[in-house]
Amino acid sequence: MFQNNPLLSQLKQQLHDSKVRVEGTVKGTDKAYGFLETDKETFFIAPPDMKKVVHGDKIKAVIEEVGDKKQAVPEELVETLLTRFIAKVRFNKDNKLQVLVDHPNINQPIGAVQLKTVPEQLKEGDWVVATLKTHPLRDDRFLFAQVSEFICRAEDEFAPWWVTLARHQQSRYPVQGQDSYAMLDQQTREDLTALHFVTIDSETTQDMDDALYIEKIEQNGEQTGWRLVVAIADPTAYIDIHSQIEQDAKQRCFTNYLPGFNIPMLPRELSDDLCSLIPNETRPALVCYIETDLKGEITNQPYFVSAYVQSKAKLAYNKVSDYLEQQLNAWQPETTEIAEQVNNLHQFALARMQWRKTHGLLFKEKPDYSFVLAENGHILDIKAEHRRIANQIVEESMIIANICAAHYLDEQAKTGIFNVHKGFDNKFLTNAHHFLMANFANDDNRAELAQRYSVENLTTLNGYCQMRHDIEPFAGDYYEFRLRRFLTFAEFKAELAPHFGLGLTGYATWTSPIRKYSDMVNHRLIKTAIANQHGANLPFIKPSDDILARLQESRRQNRLVERDIADWLYCRYLNEKVAEKPQFEAEIQDVMRGGLRVQLLENGASVFIPASTIHPNKDEVELNSDEIALYIKGERCYKIGDIVKIQLNEVKLETRSLIGEVVI
Repeated sequence: MFQNNPLLSQLKQQLHDSKVRVEGTVKGTDKAYGFLETDKETFFIAPPDMKKVVHGDKIKAVIEEVGDKKQAVPEELVETLLTRFIAKVRFNKDNKLQVLVDHPNINQPIGAVQLKTVPEQLKEGDWVVATLKTHPLRDDRFLFAQVSEFICRAEDEFAPWWVTLARHQQSRYPVQGQDSYAMLDQQTREDLTALHFVTIDSETTQDMDDALYIEKIEQNGEQTGWRLVVAIADPTAYIDIHSQIEQDAKQRCFTNYLPGFNIPMLPRELSDDLCSLIPNETRPALVCYIETDLKGEITNQPYFVSAYVQSKAKLAYNKVSDYLEQQLNAWQPETTEIAEQVNNLHQFALARMQWRKTHGLLFKEKPDYSFVLAENGHILDIKAEHRRIANQIVEESMIIANICAAHYLDEQAKTGIFNVHKGFDNKFLTNAHHFLMANFANDDNRAELAQRYSVENLTTLNGYCQMRHDIEPFAGDYYEFRLRRFLTFAEFKAELAPHFGLGLTGYATWTSPIRKYSDMVNHRLIKTAIANQHGANLPFIKPSDDILARLQESRRQNRLVERDIADWLYCRYLNEKVAEKPQFEAEIQDVMRGGLRVQLLENGASVFIPASTIHPNKDEVELNSDEIALYIKGERCYKIGDIVKIQLNEVKLETRSLIGEVVI
């Protein structure tokens, strides 16, 4: 009777259209229920409806009123977080294969099938890559996945490495090499093997891609400056631009430095042997001559040559630093030539640091944290490593070489791969201006600072550097952290532009071609310029947008890989100590409504401090997002950059997270 009734169909359509619908993102909880977050409001999702969705799903939902509360009923899937994902294997009571998604907010098991391309016999707890095949809102079926890749066994000590690399779709294996390598370059190389080049690296470094030689410039028996000769390994001499090695390097973009080992961008026989500047071995190199005065100012046009060089000594950062710092029983140079090189490089680096402090910007000194591992991957210790004088020698030499390369490429090739940083993000310039005025201006200097910190002036390199110099004298990291929120990210560009973060008019790296694909590209452009200066008339090939985008993405991925592995290893290390409730000094890195994110100064671990442990009455706690600070009862108690004492209370191995509380 009611079949195909147009009035009934119209009524149903009216009822459907009258319902309130929203679009938002599902947020799971450790309970059976969840929430739908929209731009304006958050809605409750009841447990039966949460079975139709997973955390991270973007959905359309109908809003229904249940009593005096509104709740979301999922209706349509817009996009799911679960496409390709990392999971652990489990078997239910019927021995049916399931996977547990490796995500802190997704805890429901998902039925799965193992593809025939995965030959391993799966066991409980194994790590795998899976792909979601069906979704309740899309396919009118339950969640179901396919296991498409085996990662490692549950008991594998190196699971943090293998799982993280798989998550970010990066290979754990070196690039495949060739049976043999021929010298492809036909251009003439200068013989510089008589110069007393030295390398300075970590003691375990095998891929040595830079060597240094320095001599005094004298007039009438008096020193007037320095001549620094920077020799860089030349892997492009052996790599055809159309080869598979080139294509693999272009995809990886960087050597991946992980705790305990690295995964090279190039085949190890190139990176660690044939191209590495091994002592007393003749190697092809790209060489830059740089002349400065005694204050570190570049005085002559730098010039580049293709050459053969021979490192005379492999020196180690810590040993050279001990020697220069005159430590008791310190290492001593084996020869007078090595001693002369080390001492001259030291004086040159001090001059360059002072020059950059005046004319550019220096890095804020922060330690690096390194994991000391046993051969089986067990963590023995975590050390804070501060940059010492030998590290600064190499750093200053590489920075000046990269400055020279940027301007050389711009003048000769009109292109290259340049490291560019624009300073403040345009959309935050006004915020930065107001913050600076609020914190530094008073009645006496307001007019002057209004000009100095004007939006227009902050967009200039000089204006930005002046502002950074203004905040340098202040103790702590508050201003540094606060202004960092307004900055844009560094980028790779094919045209010369300033690098505000370094305070330089141009910067293009070419000093790590064994480790960075961008440096290989710049090598080829520099060598083209050298050939053209000898009459070759070769074209300069501008780096494509695809290469620049891949470099950007690869750099982002590598940072995520490093962070994720570190979080896992920190949890493993501190899990053995948490029962003792250890206490640490920590720096506040972020302030949120839910609590504080701090970094332990002793070892670099990131710890979350829940707001509930800071003050029992949440109504008396207020987040000031402008100051990135927590106020309690109207008083500012914690802000970004503060140093606090915390106690470690809990290690969650499943989610790789550390929980603590502030010690008053």
